[in-house]
Amino acid sequence: MILNEPYGEQATKFQISNYKRNKGFTLIELIVVMAVFLLIMATAMAIFISIVSHQRIILARQELLNQTSYFIEYMTKGLRMAGKDWVGDCIKDDQGNPGYVYQLTRYDNQLGIWKGIKFVNQSDNNVCQEFYLDDAQSPVIREIKNGEPSVPVSSTNLNINSLSFSVNGYEPGNQDCKFAPSADCGEGQQPRVTVSLDVKIRGDNNQPSTKAQTTVSQRDLNK
Repeated sequence: MILNEPYGEQATKFQISNYKRNKGFTLIELIVVMAVFLLIMATAMAIFISIVSHQRIILARQELLNQTSYFIEYMTKGLRMAGKDWVGDCIKDDQGNPGYVYQLTRYDNQLGIWKGIKFVNQSDNNVCQEFYLDDAQSPVIREIKNGEPSVPVSSTNLNINSLSFSVNGYEPGNQDCKFAPSADCGEGQQPRVTVSLDVKIRGDNNQPSTKAQTTVSQRDLNK
């Protein structure tokens, strides 16, 4: 029995040591684990929010480009098919003379630009057509055909900050170049119209505006 006592004493010490090792985490260890866990979660959330925000910006930008391309193409298609108004049912100068292809309309005295243009669209049954910027309430591009009520061309999701028309390379605010072609506005030249605009997504102040400009030449259908 005496020989077995050291063995029993060692077993008891082993049990006590094993109990100390398995008693669990300390408070400091739990705090460190929680801190690391929260740090990882905060980093993951920041990355997720950044990805979602970037994706939203890309989609908004794509929508802006799609809608802008649509109404620019729609306007330039009509402007390209303009023909001379020999009768004067659509365009007459201040003396009542016909024979013009384009008439710039809706002059803005504050900005010094023409915000509208009128012409005869020969591809649409010679309709008298006008495009202009309506910025009375929510800026949109509108269209009038034969004096009928106007209809919007640009989407209400867009905010048209500015729209200007010029003819034959003249300055957008040149008041002498109102009728084209004329002695003061490229007489003898193939009439061409330059459309300039500034547009952005409505309600998104964080998005920068997009500036676009295009020039279209009249396709002469009178010859």
